[in-house]
Formats: sequence, C-alpha cells, structure tokens
Amino acid sequence: MAAPMSDPRCSVCAAAAPYTCPRCGLRVCSVRCYRSHGACAEAFYRDQVLQTLRSERGPPPGRARVASAVTRLQELREPEDPPGPGPAELWSSLTAAEREGFLRLLHSAEASAVLPPWRPWWRRPEPCDDPEPAPSAPVPAPPPPPLASLRSQPPSPLLRFQVPNVLLGYVLALSAHRGLEELLPELPAAAVAASAALRSRCALPSTAAAIEAALGDAQAAGLPPGPLGRAGAVRAVAELLEGGGGADAEAALAHLERLLRAGEGRAESDFRSRFARARRKCRFLRAWSRESAGTVGGMGAEVREVLRGMGEGIGNEGS
Repeated sequence: MAAPMSDPRCSVCAAAAPYTCPRCGLRVCSVRCYRSHGACAEAFYRDQVLQTLRSERGPPPGRARVASAVTRLQELREPEDPPGPGPAELWSSLTAAEREGFLRLLHSAEASAVLPPWRPWWRRPEPCDDPEPAPSAPVPAPPPPPLASLRSQPPSPLLRFQVPNVLLGYVLALSAHRGLEELLPELPAAAVAASAALRSRCALPSTAAAIEAALGDAQAAGLPPGPLGRAGAVRAVAELLEGGGGADAEAALAHLERLLRAGEGRAESDFRSRFARARRKCRFLRAWSRESAGTVGGMGAEVREVLRGMGEGIGNEGS
C-alpha cells in the first residue's frame, strides 16, 4: 500500500520507499526488497500458493492446479525481472532456509489438504480412480553390467535382504517429497538416511529385519511418512517386488541410481562420496535383481507377511 509519510527510506537498502509491508509495517522500495526482508515474505508467498489451490476446487485437476499457483507467483515478479526459472532451477536458487521452509510446508497437514493426491508410478489406477492420468514409469535405464563383472566372489546369500531395505528407503523418500524429483539433493539424501544398505556394508538377516531397519532409520532421521504412510510404504515395496516379474523393482533401483547421480552434483562435498557409494550399490543390486528375478518376486510375499504383522488396522494406512 502507498505510504503517506514524506521521503521514507527502505528498511532493506535505504532507497526511497513508497510501500509498507502489510504484515509488519516496515518500509520497502520494491518487490525485491520485500522478498528479502524476512519471514513476512515467506508467509505471503505460502498464502498465495495455498489460496490459489483452495480456490480452484474444480477443473483443471491435479498438476494443472499447482501450475496455476506457480503462474500466480510468477506474476509477482518485478517488470524488469527475467522470465522465471523452471522447477529444478528455482529449487537450486533457494537458500537453505528457504528450502527448509518449503519442505516444512510440503510435509504439513495444511499443504496435504490442498495439494493434489500423489500416485506412485508403480501403482496401476483402479477403475474408480480420478480421471487424472497416472504418472509414467521412470525413463528406462541401460541394462546393468553382468554381476560377475562387478564382483569376483559369489554374493552372500544375505544380499537379497538388502533389496527390500533399499526399496523401502526409496519409497519413503518419494512419499515424503511427493515424488518431486527437482528436490535435490534432499530427496536422494532421504533415501540414503532411511536405508542402511545404501550407507554401509550391513548384514540384514531377513526381509523382516530389512523392513524394520528402514522404518527405524527413517523415524530416527525425522523423515515424515508422507501420503503413503508407514504401512502404505511397506505395501509399495511388495508391489515393486511383485510387479512385472521383478522389472518394477529393477526400474525403482535404476530410478534411485539416477536420483543419486543427480544429487551428487547438488550435494555438499562431504555428501558426494556417500551418494556415489549408494549409487554403486544400486547398480550392483540392479545387476543381482536382473539375474535373480524369481527370488525378487518371491520376496513380495515375505514383505506382505511383514505388513500383516505390523498390527491390526495399520494395513489400511496409506492405501
């Protein structure tokens, strides 16, 4: 709003300031200084997104509603500003505090009430589902090298239990971030935090131990369960193991491998080596899965047995 006082100064850059912040009353001279003056700007942009999403209850559905909200924000640019960046570039340009603020909003119940439902790529739509098309599967990756070329000794019989552990880390990370691949390096970092098999050489003695370890690590890392919930994420691991005769599990490992590679370029230096090790583990497990398709599919039943043991009623969570 226009300020009535004569020759006020901007609280950010000390230039002539014809505007005041409607939240805190500080003088500002431009949209740019308004953005930089603190939490008021963050709250304003958050309210703009939520208001737009709430106001568009009807068509267009899903991602189009989010795109409309983004368009509203882009219109808040100053005239001399260049065209707005794409999602990946925008995320890269945010400060650590701005990223944390967005993730808090993404994980909040307030955002969940207005954002469109997230449907994982591996979940086939039911006839009663909404008309929005299901997301496509990840871009097919080149086949992994033969397992013998990656390891001279035969793999341990316990190796197979690392697959559900890694897949659950992948599912929990996607669910917590609603499948937004642009959130780098946070999304792959969450997968690593939730999967001991990606962090180190660990001996997991059973499928149940692999699932319990990932759930415990995710909780210890403060990873929110996301729209799938804990039981829904475990069910998703069973779906991946059973889907396409092991092809869905391999596709998930390849997708995670690609996310880790992308995260390496965005991560701080001390995290890059962790991402590189986790990426190599995904490639190794992908090679093993391709040569052990029958074993992979059979583990789906083991995961469903774990799900049944998680407690009465929890099996419907996140479905």
